[in-house]
Amino acid sequence: MLTPDPSDYRLYRSQTALMAAVLRHVAQSGLTWHLVATTPEAKALAAVRKLHEKFYVLLEPKAWTLRRKAGLPVARLHLGPFPRGGVWPYVLLSDRKLKGERMQNAKQKPLRWVAWRKDAWRPTYELRFDERGKWTWYLVEAFYRELLEEALYYAEKGDWPRLVGHMKTLGNLPAFRGVFLQLQDIKKRVMKRWGDRHLRSPAGQWKTPPWKKALEGWPARPISPVRVYLYVDPEVDGDRPRTL
Repeated sequence: MLTPDPSDYRLYRSQTALMAAVLRHVAQSGLTWHLVATTPEAKALAAVRKLHEKFYVLLEPKAWTLRRKAGLPVARLHLGPFPRGGVWPYVLLSDRKLKGERMQNAKQKPLRWVAWRKDAWRPTYELRFDERGKWTWYLVEAFYRELLEEALYYAEKGDWPRLVGHMKTLGNLPAFRGVFLQLQDIKKRVMKRWGDRHLRSPAGQWKTPPWKKALEGWPARPISPVRVYLYVDPEVDGDRPRTL
């Protein structure tokens, strides 16, 4: 079986794009076994080559389908959209536990993906079932609580500039259904705190509600993973590298 050149690996254009791709493979292809890890930036090409030699993670769709029909393990590698701190995060997916890898099944333990926060790659998002039994991304509980408590703290103090800045930042998170619902919960609780703690107009409404500016740019509905453009586009992303 021919080995593709790892340098031709197409890079995702954003965190949202990577998360959409992972969600598709887990939900549609049943690749629920996962391993999230990092590799030194300087060794990324070698790491991708090694993983393909072991598990055929770079196969073209036709070859991948033939392998699956033959009852052989199928796997996919999702490299983060960019490295930070000298390391590159990745997630390895498969339809079964791969030999020699410390993989877990997302049906038993959520797949936790990372984001660059506080000068390190930290678990930030988790892929799990929602109340409908469908796969979606959520913020991990600790990070969700951190964002909520910071917003409520600024609202309690009436520190509108910091609150507006904080809420605008939240509006830029990858708002897949689970994350979207968590953001809506934060918005609801913060708006209630604004209304309860500060003067209103005689009609019972704010004359100039601070959340109007804070919520500019917030998503109106959850992101659909099938509508996310996955890869770097030179017409949109400029000179960003398109491949590894």
